[in-house]
This record gives sequence, C-alpha cells and structure tokens, in this order.
Amino acid sequence: MTVAAESNPGTLTTTISRKWTLRMVIIGLVLFAFGLWGLYDAAVVYPARGARSAEWLEYQYLDQFATLRPPLDARASVADPKAELDRVERRLAETGQVDAADRALREWVRSLHLIGKREPATTTAIPRQDFRGVPVNDARERRSELAQRWTTGGTSSATPSPLSRWDIPVQWLITVLGMGIGLWMFVLLLRVRARRFTYEPATKRLTLPGGNSIVPEDIEDVDKRKWHKFFVAMKIKPSHPQLGGKTVEFDLLRFVPLEDWVLEMERAAFPDRAEAAAVEPSTPV
Repeated sequence: MTVAAESNPGTLTTTISRKWTLRMVIIGLVLFAFGLWGLYDAAVVYPARGARSAEWLEYQYLDQFATLRPPLDARASVADPKAELDRVERRLAETGQVDAADRALREWVRSLHLIGKREPATTTAIPRQDFRGVPVNDARERRSELAQRWTTGGTSSATPSPLSRWDIPVQWLITVLGMGIGLWMFVLLLRVRARRFTYEPATKRLTLPGGNSIVPEDIEDVDKRKWHKFFVAMKIKPSHPQLGGKTVEFDLLRFVPLEDWVLEMERAAFPDRAEAAAVEPSTPV
C-alpha cells in the first residue's frame, strides 16, 4: 500500500481508497443516470404515450356516439367527466351493461386521469382549447380530424398502447430511488473524504477522526469476526480516559493504509498471537 502524505514529521495520514472511490463514483453515476431516465419517462415519454392513447379513445367515443346516438352534436361534449365516469361505473355495477359509447367514454376519461389531465376545459368539453395545443370547436369536426389521423385508407391504424395505472408512478419511484441513492453515495463519498486517521509509527499511536487516540497498551481485544467484510473492531480497556470500555470499529476498505496500522498495533498488543492467525482480506477488484 502507498503510504499517505505526512501531516507532521513522523506522523502518517490515511487517504481514501482509490478503488473504493472509483466504485462509489461509478455506482453513483449509474444510479443517478437511471433516475434521470426514470424522470424522462415519467415526465415526457409515458405522458406522451398516454396522451396518444387518450386521443385514440376519444376517437372511439365520438365514433360510437355518432353511430349509436346520432346526430353527433353538442351532446357529445363531456362537461363533467368525473360525474359521467361515476354514472357509467354505477350503471355497470347495477346492470352489468352499457352501450359501446359509454364504454368508450369510460376508457377515454380513465386514460386522461392516468396522465393527470382532469380539467374538462382542456380535455373533454366541446368547444375547448385542447391540452395538446389544438382548438376543438365542433364534435363532428373533431371526429373527422381524428378519423384522418387514426385511419389509413379506411382501415384503423395500429392502436396505441394504453398506460396502466402503475406505469407513471413506477417511473417516479425509479426517479426518486435512482437519483436519491446516487446523491446519497456522492454525499457519503464527500463525508468519507473529510475523515482522517493519523498514525505515529514510533509510538504506534493511532489518532481517530474525532481527535481521540489509542496505543497498543489501550487495546483489550481485537475482534475480527467481520474481517471478511473489511471491518475490524477494537475493544478499548476501561483505563482509557475517553474511550474506556468502548468498541471502536474501523473500515479497512475505505481508508489506506489503515489495515497495516491495525495489524501492526495488534501485533504489538498481543505478541503471543500467531502471525498466521492474522488472515488479511484482499481488496476486491
């Protein structure tokens, strides 16, 4: 391991592990990018897909209305979509049957709700200034316009894939988790970089980030049960003025050359322990 720069003559200082830093940066960037992808899907892609699906369902409603309840006129306007949706749902619950126009109306209003479009003045009323930025002045004109858009040579175009109720919420969840965890990893990286351990080889004195220090004579035991996870814990003797009776845990993966110092202090504190018992972890690639 590379020895850190000395803060004072004879005193060594830890640095943050380059491998750990690189791993954290890569994972953090991947998670943050994944969150941005979720944000784009939640704010742009899925609402656009939902808007296309709603437009196709509006065409189905107007087409069915013209067929089943002619003429297609101002009666096709839906001034209160929630009330109309409740009416259709209530009819279905009571009789199990509604005509094709009401079924199309039900799916149309539901599709608008999935993308957060609930204001009739921009979604279902006729006349209206549609939320897509186009004026809708007449039911027959709107049906004719949509027929041109959704049919080719008299044959219906491919039906746009509708949204499920979970599509957009899941994308927002991906956004929050991806960007949130990614940012947390960068904050953790900054916090770790701000921590320092110092070591005086002559006296084998290890100073912790909080300012307390220990020497081999202060160590009651070294707990290596988490050694495979790159953690080691030192039980401090009760006689220590600040840390007496406490257990101090060290992260050997994040800080270098902290592992060497801990092993050196253990050998000094317990010279009778076999050298072979100190199985050192190998830092993963």
